[in-house]
Amino acid sequence: MLKRALLIAAALAWVTQPASAQFYKGQVLTILINYGVGGNADTEARVYQRHLKKYIPGEPSIILRNVPGAGGATAMNQLGLNIGSRPDGMTVSYFTTSATASLTDDPVLKIKLYDFIVVSANRGWNLVYARKDIVPGGMQKPSDIVRAKNIFVGGYARGTSHDTRLRMVLEIMGLPYQVVTGFPGTAQLNKAMLQNEVNFTGSSLPGYQTQVIPQIINPGIGMMLFQYPIIGPDGKPAGNKSLEAKGIETFDKVYAKAFGKPVSGVKWDAFFLMNDISSKMQRGVFLPKGTPPEAVETLRKAFADVAKDPEFIEDYKKVTGEEPDIVGPAEIEPLFERMRNIDPQIKQVLKEAVGNE
Repeated sequence: MLKRALLIAAALAWVTQPASAQFYKGQVLTILINYGVGGNADTEARVYQRHLKKYIPGEPSIILRNVPGAGGATAMNQLGLNIGSRPDGMTVSYFTTSATASLTDDPVLKIKLYDFIVVSANRGWNLVYARKDIVPGGMQKPSDIVRAKNIFVGGYARGTSHDTRLRMVLEIMGLPYQVVTGFPGTAQLNKAMLQNEVNFTGSSLPGYQTQVIPQIINPGIGMMLFQYPIIGPDGKPAGNKSLEAKGIETFDKVYAKAFGKPVSGVKWDAFFLMNDISSKMQRGVFLPKGTPPEAVETLRKAFADVAKDPEFIEDYKKVTGEEPDIVGPAEIEPLFERMRNIDPQIKQVLKEAVGNE
């Protein structure tokens, strides 16, 4: 009788558990990362891995799976096309997003960013840096970059926002360059810069804090040039205030100092829009279409809750130097709508910049 009573009690306890607790209890949640170990996205995802579990009812085990390749597109295709996983809520992304690939119909990307179900996203800032010896006699200030004659750009893949933005700012400045692309992550890219295989590239904040400063800036090998601006509330370029306090100005200000006039033109307009989308949705936490609504809502709540966790915030800040700027689906859907309805002229300029014509 006692054994039967215990079984009944256990069964009742299971029935009365929240459905979400039953959904993830005893499961393994995989966070799929589209760049290599040690890269910016990987570094951030590991902070989530340490703190997210307690906010998911059922406390599943959380593992990371890095699938670099094609500038992040390989993992995005895998998730969106259900290659190696199913739309069952057990695989969620932590992607470095590439707005460019979706905006230009890059054939490498078999799905569009806006085909995913949004769980959460991280806003982020990107900076550009170069070796000081990129100009004769060495750079003394960021605007000296306009004297560079032999620029070798380090990138991930031609169609990524990373590569496209670097090419576009150089073209806006009218500087000659060659691209060395195909690096799987930040660590490999910085190694190439240390070996003088490339001399001009960019990074988001985690790589800037953990690798660029100690390996490139502090030893005096390189110099920060500028940060990419976003579209501010007044429609004008806006930068990260904490970076500006460190003397890292936005690209438009460096351009004005170098050329004595404001930056303008359709290529600038295209760059400005593309960077705005890429920065406001720098990392994307996505699920594939067809994922059970229960999984979607559970993970949306978990990512929203972890964003308020003081321990998570402090851990994230130690890694990136910035507090996390996490937004939910309500903030991302308007960006998706802008991508679906991009101005044809802007789209054409971006296609030409990427080479998809």
